[in-house]
Amino acid sequence: MKVGCIGLGGMGKPIASRIVEAGFEVTVRDVRQAPVNDLLRLGATSAGSAREVAAVSDVVLSSLSSLPASREVALGEDGVLAGATPGDVYIETSTVGPGFIRDLAAAGEARGVAVLDAPVSGGIAQREQGTLTVMVGGEASTLERVRPVLEAFGGRVIHAGPSGSGATVKLLNNLTAASNIVAAMEALVLGVKAGLRVEVIREVISSSSGASRVFEAMVDNVMTRDPVPPEGQLARQGLHTLVKDVTLACELAREVSVPLLLGSATAQTYLAAEAAGLGDQENWALIKVLEELAGVSVRGDASGSDRA
Repeated sequence: MKVGCIGLGGMGKPIASRIVEAGFEVTVRDVRQAPVNDLLRLGATSAGSAREVAAVSDVVLSSLSSLPASREVALGEDGVLAGATPGDVYIETSTVGPGFIRDLAAAGEARGVAVLDAPVSGGIAQREQGTLTVMVGGEASTLERVRPVLEAFGGRVIHAGPSGSGATVKLLNNLTAASNIVAAMEALVLGVKAGLRVEVIREVISSSSGASRVFEAMVDNVMTRDPVPPEGQLARQGLHTLVKDVTLACELAREVSVPLLLGSATAQTYLAAEAAGLGDQENWALIKVLEELAGVSVRGDASGSDRA
């Protein structure tokens, strides 16, 4: 089976690497040459466009950072569907809305190309070890055809339902994570403002019902302001990524008439952080906005102090 991988960023590159290491014949494409060169050294080949990747592949995966990029790569003049042939499979692993996925699936069906939405979740270790969680939307029979490819980088491959289901559950996951981050940061700011040492807050929450993977991933950097974030996807990616994802979740909620009381507040908190110029910083930097509002600094080995 010949596999194409388009987008070799923080998630796409380890995915492509694992597929190469699993023994598949892989063709890659990225707008940057450096990650392409890394994959060439592993044994992959490269192509000059998404269309060219699709023309030499049975299965194409894309991992991109924005909806416009996903749309252009999939549906553009030099996109995947322009180069794919009937019987091929296109797997969109990017975090996008289910509406786009359904449109993409319809466009693929018109060309005889099956489309799966298969976003992924997991930290740095899971990426490198090939143990990501893969949530798949689309026909079960198509999933079974490409399961060996997905299992090259996925420790758990879950069929979420029909087309768009994988995209939907990924938005739910990221909305939950983002809301958890905001709650954790508010707790730290409130506790320090009330006179507690941040080490005490950390110890209690980490060993109590408020504990979470997100809290554990963020708190060390909040305490030290370490420029090298701890291991974990949510700690390493920029705030702007979750701004996009939470916004997509809120749009989905409007489409299906579901009020998101906490989700809307989470979205506004993230937008405030982005407006404050923190979009390219790690997610723990969200606390800077809350510190400014409260007039307090959350640091390790100190109880924090009110700002003048």
